Order: sequence, then structure tokens, then C-alpha cells
Amino acid sequence: MGMDDDRRRQAVQDEHDIAGLLVRWGHSRDSDDWDTLGACFHDDATIHISWISAPAHEFVARSRAIAEQRPAGSHTKHLISGPWIQVSGDRAFSRCHVNLYVRATIGGHKIDVESWFRFFDLLERRDGVWRIARRTGVYEKDRLDTVNPRGIPQQFLAEMDFSIYPETAKHLCYLQELSGRPAVTDIVSVYSAEEDALRDAGARWLAGG
Repeated sequence: MGMDDDRRRQAVQDEHDIAGLLVRWGHSRDSDDWDTLGACFHDDATIHISWISAPAHEFVARSRAIAEQRPAGSHTKHLISGPWIQVSGDRAFSRCHVNLYVRATIGGHKIDVESWFRFFDLLERRDGVWRIARRTGVYEKDRLDTVNPRGIPQQFLAEMDFSIYPETAKHLCYLQELSGRPAVTDIVSVYSAEEDALRDAGARWLAGG
């Protein structure tokens, strides 16, 4: 086996390990496995998503507190797509599509919110282990549906005010606000200068910057 074969084999292994990490994040977040969720991040990692921009350990702690107060019948599910991963030595830049499904109750009526977004991740291998160093959500669109339209008051949806939220995450942010989690003020939306800046940051990360 030559050096090129070794490098190709290592590249395949790195991408496999990172893809597994990203899927593990979704499963642990949705199944209240807080130790596994925390282990997806480096100790100094940060996260910037619709409802929190903070160190990753704070995200894990707040997610756990939210889960402990979860109303009966409510749940969330993150479906993580196959990622696009670029590796350079002990650093990697990953992008993956995410579908978030939320079941909740508003005014006594069950609703479903679906959000489409992407994770832009800067990852690093330390002590032989890949973990997330910085995670940012880039939001595309979302929707809100009533689970059982029968019996819903005519003005139920019309009275919801989404005007203060970004178009790409308005229903998700509205639901989070009702749950006591105000939206962050600088949500990143698709096709924006902020998304371009994340791509540039990924390139610099891979180059060692």
C-alpha cells in the first residue's frame, strides 16, 4: 500500500466518523441522551440556532431543562441528511440538511411545525476524536399545520402574528416564543450574506485560519 492509498483510506474513515457524529447528535437530542449530546461538542464549542446563541454546554443544559418540562403529547424530531464533508488534516467543514418536526399544543389545539434548515459545522479532531467546534443553523422555510382541522376556530391561525420573525423561520420562532424561548436576533437565512460568510469561514478553517 502506498502513501496515497493510506491517505484515501484515512479520508474515508474521517468522513465516516464525522457523518456518524452528525447523526448521533440528532438521535441524542431527540431521545434526551444528554451525555451523548454533550460529547458531540468540544468543551469550548459554540452553537447559533433559532433560539440560542451560546456555548454548546449551555445549549445542552437548556435543552435538558426544556425536556424536563415537556408537556404531555409534545415531541421533536431532527432528521439529518447525508452531509457534505470537507476534511483538511485535523479540521473539517460540514454542511447537512435538517428537517425538524415539532408537535405542540396552542390554545388547546394540537399543531405540527416543520422547519427546513441546514447545519454549517466547523469540526476538529482532538486526541483522535472528531467533535463539533462551531455549529450554525441556516434557515430555509417552515410551516405550521393543525393536526385536526375540525373544531379549530375560524380565526385561530389568522390571529397568529408572525411579522416580527424572519420569513425563513417564522412559525418555528412563534412556537418557541410561546414556549418561553425568544428567537435570537440574528438568525441566519438561506441565500444571505451571512450564509456566504459561513462558507468563507469554513474555507478559512480548513486552511488553518
